[in-house]
Amino acid sequence: MGLRDMAKRFTASTEDVNQIRLQERFCDVGVTRICDTLARTPARICGEVAALQVVPRAGSPSLEVTVDDGSGRAVAVFSGRKRIAGVEPGRGIVLEGVAGSFGGRLQLLNPAYTLLS
Repeated sequence: MGLRDMAKRFTASTEDVNQIRLQERFCDVGVTRICDTLARTPARICGEVAALQVVPRAGSPSLEVTVDDGSGRAVAVFSGRKRIAGVEPGRGIVLEGVAGSFGGRLQLLNPAYTLLS
């Protein structure tokens, strides 16, 4: 890390530092950045679980997992699930599925997932 990079970290906001941390954490995974993912296309994204929420949909629960890779956020929706073992805030996760745009946010419905250590 050069002197210029260190100076940027000292003057950056907490949010900027967190985005840099996330981008560095997932730069070697070989996936598409969330900000570059297009709706209605197959997607393979990776990020850190930022939030979990159970939302009732059509009479059954759906687990919404918000994932952040430092370039943007996406939501993975797992229908009929209230919980997935190992999926918790701060955990790295790779998601594979068809991306869609719902309510102005990128979503993947029932994607395949791989937990990272």
